[in-house]
Amino acid sequence: MRLVGVQFILWAITGLYMVCLDIHFIHGEPLAHPQSAPLQLKDISYSTAQLLADYPDATDIKLVTLLQKPVYRFRSAAGQRAIHVVDAITGEPQDLLSQAQASTIADDAYTGTAAINTVSPLISRDASGALNPLWVVSFDDVASSTLYIEQQSGRIIRRRHHYWYVFDWLWRLHIMDYDDGENVTNGWLRLVSLLSVLAAVSGLALLLLRLTLRKQAAV
Repeated sequence: MRLVGVQFILWAITGLYMVCLDIHFIHGEPLAHPQSAPLQLKDISYSTAQLLADYPDATDIKLVTLLQKPVYRFRSAAGQRAIHVVDAITGEPQDLLSQAQASTIADDAYTGTAAINTVSPLISRDASGALNPLWVVSFDDVASSTLYIEQQSGRIIRRRHHYWYVFDWLWRLHIMDYDDGENVTNGWLRLVSLLSVLAAVSGLALLLLRLTLRKQAAV
């Protein structure tokens, strides 16, 4: 039962950390402003009709502002990139973001006052398993705030800091999944949960037995 006792302590410590910190803060939401800016519709000369004529399989079309200019952001089954960005004025496809452009986006979105520390490329995988090139922009603050920006779309898709990494590891300890922290029904958790219930029931039974014996001895 020592294993159960150790896990009880871990559950208490990890649970305390998770309930004391706001989940929105853990997700890094306060690190960056929403990526929205006023659109000057009078400047848009490349219409949605033209876009659909050039990209007939385009879906999830959005008109947004990227680096102070209007662009269409959409998904397409054709081509190597799942996400496409097209200039809403000229209709020209946009290249992948450069390091300098990623720095500008991150600096504009960042809610703090620290300077950018590092900007480095990263190849990740999206939900479909396709390769997704990113720029990882880290700021020189206490929490080492970091923004992950898609090179294809310019979107900030992740916000990270030290508190999130601590949360991530404590979550793995909490659910006893020491790999990626995604399996909340793993065998270890089920086993220790069962042993915990048995320990609690046996402890209650022993308490009741002791109280009964003490009462009988007093009679």
